[in-house]
Amino acid sequence: MKKTLTILLALFALQGSTQNQNISNFFLPDTEPYIAVNPANANNVIAAWMRFNVSFVSAIAVSYSNNGGVTWSAPQSLPHLYSTFTSADVSIAFSKTGTAYISYVDYLPSKDSGYVVMCSSSNGGQNWSGLNKVINGFEKPDMPVDRPWIAVDRSNGAYNGRIYITSKSVDIGQMPHHVWMKHSSDGGLTWSPIILIDDSIPIDKISNSMGAIDIGSDGSVNVAYFSWHPTLDLYPRAIMVKSTNGGASFTPYHIAYPAANSAITDTLYQGSCNLSINPTNPNNLIFTVTDARYGDPDILSLNSTNGGTSWSTVPVRVNTDAANTGVGQDMCWAGFAPNGNYAAVWRDRRNGGTGSSANFDIYAAVSTDGGLTFKADQKITTASSPVVPITKGNDFIGVSLSSNYLYTDWCHKTANYEIFVNRDTLLKLISVPETELKDIGLSCYPNPFSSGITFNFEMPEAQYAVAEIYDISGRKITTLAAKEFGKGKQTLTYEGHALSEGNYFLRIGTAAFSSKLTFTKTGNR
Repeated sequence: MKKTLTILLALFALQGSTQNQNISNFFLPDTEPYIAVNPANANNVIAAWMRFNVSFVSAIAVSYSNNGGVTWSAPQSLPHLYSTFTSADVSIAFSKTGTAYISYVDYLPSKDSGYVVMCSSSNGGQNWSGLNKVINGFEKPDMPVDRPWIAVDRSNGAYNGRIYITSKSVDIGQMPHHVWMKHSSDGGLTWSPIILIDDSIPIDKISNSMGAIDIGSDGSVNVAYFSWHPTLDLYPRAIMVKSTNGGASFTPYHIAYPAANSAITDTLYQGSCNLSINPTNPNNLIFTVTDARYGDPDILSLNSTNGGTSWSTVPVRVNTDAANTGVGQDMCWAGFAPNGNYAAVWRDRRNGGTGSSANFDIYAAVSTDGGLTFKADQKITTASSPVVPITKGNDFIGVSLSSNYLYTDWCHKTANYEIFVNRDTLLKLISVPETELKDIGLSCYPNPFSSGITFNFEMPEAQYAVAEIYDISGRKITTLAAKEFGKGKQTLTYEGHALSEGNYFLRIGTAAFSSKLTFTKTGNR
């Protein structure tokens, strides 16, 4: 019976996947995509991106699907404020009742004049309103009209329906740079005065730090950014500010100190970060970031279980390839599904070779426990893409989740730069439940151990498997192996020098089963 159920689930997962569609199909470059699922109608999905014309002036192109991403409309272009302007940095958010809002920057190519603008659609992306000016580049000396992110309060609280847009300083704007915000309670017709987000803990010596925003199901407004303000702290750090009164005031919290050598310095790697709040539990937040502390760029994740007051101190390494091999992961984007599942998505070069110019694939990993652990990552591209050698103008991957599907769009290089979209079932991305255990003769020696332990097991057939070590609370420590194992007896070794004394377990998981073994670490020799 279990075998039959496994086959049925696998068939459902395959039928539910819509793989790697080109939805731009244009003879000039399309880059920087975003994607969002309508919470009032999960079959309605909107994608938007930056499209260049023959003069290499860009506009925002939009396409929509009304059948869950199976087919997509022909792209339409959103307007400019002025004919001399160009557009970039699109983001999309839905209200609880299904109104779609799009924000982007519209500006002179010289960057000395521009606005953050917004428009809306009440019919799933078929038609769009005229543009509303949100922020003027001349409102502040640092020109706060770069990387606007839009979010909508979908709580049942006092500010339900309020639209929030954060933006950051333009790269040529006067230092120090800042993160700013405005909000609207009338669908974007009018906007609040501009609000300085990094007032209590300034960004200061860091340039171009964006403000990653999300709204909790309790109506809280949460924004993460990076700060280096030596008067308050000698070291750079990630900060989150929270408002419980609709953006009238904010309380700052410390997320983490970046480790030594964690910065992304190669311009073909895109450093990025994401802040997401569990819609089923507003106290559960996840901060995911591109970080190079382990020798090359990786996707690392921290979580909070108390609304951002405190955060996990050891990040989870989300990508499961071997560390410090010269293979880089970057451009991480992430989000929660309505049912509390969380997915991180990124560019990954493990199949293309070492270095930032290697071919890349798109990978994803899902957490079902609020970011404590992640399932083994999986490739969602059907073909690798050559590197897209754009240092500014290709910083986005779109990620959005319904209760059943993960939607992703990205810039893929074929004969041109195109926008590809993918739909995968969360069922496919989530490993077989831990209760479906199989006896594969898993054993270890010595146990307890102080320095070095050997695991033995037997694979019933040749198949791909992931071997991971967790602490007793379920926090992932490391990935021992993620590869194709042959049929028969297998051996894995682990030094375990970094482990503290205590109990741990090894989990070996495949698409069909998992097996677990508990072991104990004693003092180091």
